[in-house]
Amino acid sequence: MLLKSGSCYFLFGIIFSPFLHCSMSTKEYSTYRRYPLCQPYDYIRYPKSIGDVVKIVKEAISKKLTVKAFGVRHSQTDIICTEGIPVDMTGLQSMKMNDDKTATFGAGLNLREATTFLRLYDRGFRTTPAYGNITIGGAIGTGAHGSTIRYHASISSQVAKLKIVDGKGDIKEITDPEDLKAFKIHLGLLGIVVEVTMNTVKLYKTLAHNYVVSDEILTNGNAVDIAKNTDQVALYWFPAFNEVVVSNWTIVDKATPGTDYTNDHTPSVYSNFALISALAKEIAFGLTESSCPAATTLGYTVLHAIEYFLELALLIPLPDWVPIYATQGGVFQNPAVGYYDEMFAPICYDEPQGILGRACAWSHGVNGITILDNEFGLELSRLGEFIEEVKAIIKATPTAFPLQGILMRFSDKSDIYMSTAYGRQTVHFEFYVWNRKDIYNRPSGSLAGYQTILQTLTNEFNARSHWGKSGLVYHDSESIDLKLDKTARRNFVAIMNKYDPNELFINNFGRRLKQTGTKIDMDPLTKHCAILDNCICSENDDCASTQICTTLPGYTYNVCQTKNEIAEVVFDKSVLPPPLGIVKYLVSVVPTLIKTVISDCTLKGVVGTVGLLIKGVTQVDNVLETIGTLGKQLSELKSLGDVVGAVDDLLVGVVSG
Repeated sequence: MLLKSGSCYFLFGIIFSPFLHCSMSTKEYSTYRRYPLCQPYDYIRYPKSIGDVVKIVKEAISKKLTVKAFGVRHSQTDIICTEGIPVDMTGLQSMKMNDDKTATFGAGLNLREATTFLRLYDRGFRTTPAYGNITIGGAIGTGAHGSTIRYHASISSQVAKLKIVDGKGDIKEITDPEDLKAFKIHLGLLGIVVEVTMNTVKLYKTLAHNYVVSDEILTNGNAVDIAKNTDQVALYWFPAFNEVVVSNWTIVDKATPGTDYTNDHTPSVYSNFALISALAKEIAFGLTESSCPAATTLGYTVLHAIEYFLELALLIPLPDWVPIYATQGGVFQNPAVGYYDEMFAPICYDEPQGILGRACAWSHGVNGITILDNEFGLELSRLGEFIEEVKAIIKATPTAFPLQGILMRFSDKSDIYMSTAYGRQTVHFEFYVWNRKDIYNRPSGSLAGYQTILQTLTNEFNARSHWGKSGLVYHDSESIDLKLDKTARRNFVAIMNKYDPNELFINNFGRRLKQTGTKIDMDPLTKHCAILDNCICSENDDCASTQICTTLPGYTYNVCQTKNEIAEVVFDKSVLPPPLGIVKYLVSVVPTLIKTVISDCTLKGVVGTVGLLIKGVTQVDNVLETIGTLGKQLSELKSLGDVVGAVDDLLVGVVSG
C-alpha cells in the first residue's frame, strides 16, 4: 500500500516488514519487498467501481500509456510493474450469491471475506490457497493454490466466468471455455478483471492431523500414493533429520464438532519469538560467512536448531510460538476440526495483537521474518528422482532449511494455459530463503545449496516457477522459454492479442512472455545480483564479499559459495530434548560457543560478522565480554519470553543484520 505522508510515501510490504521509501514526488511502488521496484509514469489509482476502472483505462488510451491492475501485491516478481498507470483493485468489494449456486465477487475482495460471505448461504469453495488475505482477482491472476489432486487445487480452477475491462475500455463477460483457459490465470495481461463468478459447494469442515514419518516415503512411492488418495495433504520435509511432517486434511460434515483454525503455512508469530529469531538468524548467518571451519559449523548448527524447533511447532505446543491448530480460545489442538477456510487459509494482522504481540511474521519491524519464497512445480512422477538429487546436493555443501523445511503441495493436471500444473500432475516444491537485514550486501546461509537446487529444478526437471514467487532470474526470458509449454504459450498470446490488441496491459514481464523484450524491473539498489537471485553469478562481484562464484563438485551451475567452505557436520538433534532443550541451547549455550569460536578462529572472519551485531563492540575483548555476559544472563531464563529484557539491554535494536 502506498500511503502519502507530507512529502514522503511509506511503502508497506505485503509479506515483508515495512520499509520507508521517501522522495519529494516519488511514484514508485513495489511488491511485498522493496525489490523489484516499479517506476510508473503516474501515481497508483484506487477505483471503487467498475465505472472508475473504465475511466482509468480510457484515460490511459488517450494518453498512450499502459495500465497494470493488482490486488495486495502478495507477489514478489515484476509481474505487477508498469511504465504507465498502476491500479490498486482492493476497492472493488462486491458480493452476490446467484440462483445457480455460483457466487460473484468484486476482484478486490479478499479470500477470507469471500468465504465468510459464502458461509451465510451454507456454501464454500472446494479448496483455497494457503493464505486468506489475498484478493480474488490477484489469486486467480497468478494461480494461487492449495494442495489436492482429488479436487481443484487452485482457486482459478473454480472460476465459472469473469467480467473484465478490455484493452479498448469495453466491459466484456468471459464465458467461452477456450478463452477461460487463458483468463483463469491471466497474469494481469489480458484485461482488468473486475468481477469473478465462482462455482461453490455445500459448506463443510475438515479434520486436520499433523504427524511425522521417515522421509523414505518420498522415494518409495508412498508420498505419491498419499497425495493421490487424500482430500488435501501437504508434506514438510526436513532433510537434515530424514523426517517428513504430514499435514492431512480430511473433509467432514459441517455438523462435526469443532471450530478450530490453523496457523499453517503463513503463520503469525509473537513479538518474543520475532525478537530472538532476528538475533539468532543474524548471528548464525554471520558465522556461516566465516572462512573459519569452527565458526561455519556453529552457524549451521544454530540454523538446524531453529529448523528443529519449527519442525516441532508443526506437531506440538511450544513456548512462545503460535499453535499450529487451535480452538477459538487459542488452545493447541492436533488433530483439529474446523471450517475449511479457517483450516486451509490462515490470516494474520499487520499490527501486533494482544499482550503477546501476535502479528504476521513479517510485521514486527526490524525483527520481522522476511523471506525470498521459492516455489517450483515439477512432474509428480519424478518426485523420488528429485529428492535423491537434493540429498546429493546437501552432501556437497552445507544446506539448512530453518523456516519449516521444504514444503511440498500437490495439484492435478490442468488445462489452464499458464498453470504450473498444465498438462501434468504436479508436486509444488517450496522453501524460504531467510533474508538478512542488509539484503544488498550480506548473504543468507546455504546459498550454494539453494542455488544448485533451483537451477537443477529448471534445467534438469523442467520445473515451472510460480508466477509470483522466486527470484527474478527464474522469470527472465530464458527461464520462461524453458518452463512454458509451446502450445499453451501460443494460445495464451493469441488471447492477449484478442482482448488487448494495442498492448495497453503489457509490461516488461508480459514482453518476456510474448518474446518481444527481455528487460527485468530490477531494484536499482542491487549491488550483488546473485545473492537476491536476480541473476546467476558469472563473476565474484555478483556474490557477497565473503563468497566466490563457483560450481559445486559434480555440477555445472554457477553459485555463490562461502570462501573456503567445508562439508557440514551432521546435526544431532537428540542432544536437544524438545522443546525447552532447544530454547536453552539458543539462548544459553550458543553465546558460550560463540565466545569459544572467537577465541579459536581468526578475528577478521568472526568479529566482522558477529561482533558488529552487538552494541558498541569493535574489539575482540569487548566481543568476549559482551557474549559472556549475555550467556550468563540467558542461562538462568526459562523461556523465550524471559529473554526479551536481557537481549534488549545488550543488542542494537536486535539487529536483523
